[in-house]
Amino acid sequence: MKKILGVIGIIFIMVLAACSSPEADEVLEYHNAMAENINPKIDKIDELYTKVAAAASDEEALEVFDNELVPLIGEIRDYYDSQKVESDVAKEYHKLHLELVDAMDNVVQKEKEYLSAFLDENSTEEDILALEEELDELTEVAAEKDKAVSDHWDSLIEKYDFIEEEEE
Repeated sequence: MKKILGVIGIIFIMVLAACSSPEADEVLEYHNAMAENINPKIDKIDELYTKVAAAASDEEALEVFDNELVPLIGEIRDYYDSQKVESDVAKEYHKLHLELVDAMDNVVQKEKEYLSAFLDENSTEEDILALEEELDELTEVAAEKDKAVSDHWDSLIEKYDFIEEEEE
C-alpha cells in the first residue's frame, strides 16, 4: 500500500507561473489543500500497516483494521466527497482521486477479509487462495489508479508550468 500511495505522500507547494488561468488556480489550490489534508492520513496508514505487521496476534491485527485503518480510509473518502470543484480540469483530477480512494478501500477491505479467513476455522485453503488472488488483482487496480493520478498530475505540471517545491 505504501507504494500505491507514494504520489500522495509528498507535500508540494506549487508556485504558478506569471500568468495563470482560473482553472490552473483551482486545480493548484485543490492539489495543495489535498496534500495538506490527506498526506498526514497517508502517513498514518503507513504507521497502521506497521502496527498490523507487529501485532501480537491475528485478532489484534484485525482490531487495527476495524478500529483504525478502515475508519481512516473513510476519513479520506469523506474529505474527497466534501470537495467542490468547478472547472473540468479540477473535476478530472478530483475524479481520479476518488477512483484511487475507492481502490484503496477495496484493498483494505479485502486484506481484512483475507486476515479474517485465517481466523475462521471453516476457511479452506482454496478459500484463502481465492482471497489472495482477489487481493492481488485489487492491489494491481489500486497501483494503476495511483499511476493515473501521478501521470495526470505530471501532465498538469507541464500544461500549467507549475513549479514543484518540496515543503520541509
